[in-house]
Amino acid sequence: MGNANQSITKSWKQTSIGARAAWLKRFQKLLVRRADEVVAAIQSDTKKPTTEALGIELATVLMTADYYRKKSSKFLKRRRAKTHWMFKNKQVWVERVPFGVVGILGPSNLPFSLTIGDAIPALMAGNTVIIKPSEWTPKSAEIGLKLALEAGLPEGALQIVQGGAEVGSKLIEEVDCVFFTGSTAAGKKVAAKAGELLKPCILELGGKAPMIVLEDADIKRAAGACVWGRFAHSGQHCIAVERVYVDQKIEKPFLAEVIKLTQKLTKEELSPLTLPKAPAHLKELLDDAHQKGARIALQGTDQEKGPTILTHVNHSMRVMKEESFGPLLPIMGFDSVEEALRLANESESGLSAMVFTRNRQQGLDLARKMESGNVSINDCMDHFMIMDAPFGGWKNSGLGVRHSQEGLLQFTKSQTIFVHRFPLPFCRRREFWWFPYTKGSLRLLKGLLRFFFG
Repeated sequence: MGNANQSITKSWKQTSIGARAAWLKRFQKLLVRRADEVVAAIQSDTKKPTTEALGIELATVLMTADYYRKKSSKFLKRRRAKTHWMFKNKQVWVERVPFGVVGILGPSNLPFSLTIGDAIPALMAGNTVIIKPSEWTPKSAEIGLKLALEAGLPEGALQIVQGGAEVGSKLIEEVDCVFFTGSTAAGKKVAAKAGELLKPCILELGGKAPMIVLEDADIKRAAGACVWGRFAHSGQHCIAVERVYVDQKIEKPFLAEVIKLTQKLTKEELSPLTLPKAPAHLKELLDDAHQKGARIALQGTDQEKGPTILTHVNHSMRVMKEESFGPLLPIMGFDSVEEALRLANESESGLSAMVFTRNRQQGLDLARKMESGNVSINDCMDHFMIMDAPFGGWKNSGLGVRHSQEGLLQFTKSQTIFVHRFPLPFCRRREFWWFPYTKGSLRLLKGLLRFFFG
């Protein structure tokens, strides 16, 4: 278990934001120069294609570093709070104070960006950080730690502990704030543990992202987004396309285009499943769907990599309700936009959603009715790379956010400092609402309330 050294925590807290940003700039440049080492570590853990290791994992961390090194000073700046006229003789300041030690429990699907990337705002907020990577992908965070130290991060400000669930549980006890990324079931256990200890807990949990394809959609773009959004890293993304609802009028050409694009995928473009239990889970979902009437439009060639496309699906099937986290794509037709919206919202998850239409206003109207923390129109998954926008889930998909000012401030607690500057003319020795309560002070109070609010 990492040693949360109090002297290091205190020292890093007292380090100026400018000095933290200077370290982060050096780290950012070092990541670019040593990109091959980072990609090699990610691929050693996940076997994902180089394009994904570089363009999703490393790129996200670089964008995170660039954003927070430029914005943290503004976001963390002491703020003077406005006061009502009744309190114009007071001065109120709001400070942001780091929690102390942040524990990050990372997932297996993005083992670099969702460990090192999440550590960046926590460190910039003035916390020290202990990362526990997934036991299935231990190497990616280690290369991040190595380069962070080479860039000048003080020894002990960022640490890594390896192990399974028992190590994660122990880590929750030792830190002051917890950030967990993983399944909803595991997230509830983390939240319960943190709740017992009254520790703040940030959760980014599972998704069941719906894609709605309207009659006027650009079929080629929608199909391309669908195939990439489902089969990139073999579907092992929490914001991946998990279920597709397409207008019945264009269902056949859309399905044909999806099948055509999927058949063109090479083995090098797909990833093996990282979690040992994943193949059995996918088989359960597929068997359940088949028993309830689903048809296989395209069958994967092997259990580990083969994309499988299902049609004639419905919401009685587990594949339409449970996160598959693998290369299994169910496609369902709909009669009306209202039906599509109802089906899309018929889920316990609310992390990500997509709408495809040529009518921008219709897309916006539909997006605002979707029960999801993130909705893309004519796009897919790229919203995760927008650092100035909060990324977080609704329903059972989590608590808190990544990115933006919110993603930094959630690693701090607020402290309000209230200063009495000078007495008011009618209460020089004491506030008129203090003891003793008199008829005169009551008349004054009533008069002021009528004057200001009546």
